Amino acid sequence: MASRKDTILKAAQRTAKQAHSAATQRRKKPSSRVNVDPHRHCSVCWKPISLESDPPICGDGDCVRMYERREKSRKRFSFIMYLGIAVFVGMLVVQIYMGASG
Repeated sequence: MASRKDTILKAAQRTAKQAHSAATQRRKKPSSRVNVDPHRHCSVCWKPISLESDPPICGDGDCVRMYERREKSRKRFSFIMYLGIAVFVGMLVVQIYMGASG
């Protein structure tokens, strides 16, 4: 009866042999890469688009609406974030001013 250590050792050796043979076969195969022109992808549906496309969307109606919605949401979030920081700093200044004068 083989011990647990021997079983694990045999399994590791078998896995190493399989990995080695897979790597050897992969090296022998010719590369299947196809030359693709430089491009970027639509930020909504991920279709290939040209590099010069600004905004980065494909022009499909659904993609345009989704992109506009995301941009509006992003701008709103940025405004609220900066407004929150301004309120915090304003309260801090008032607190310091009240503490120094009182």
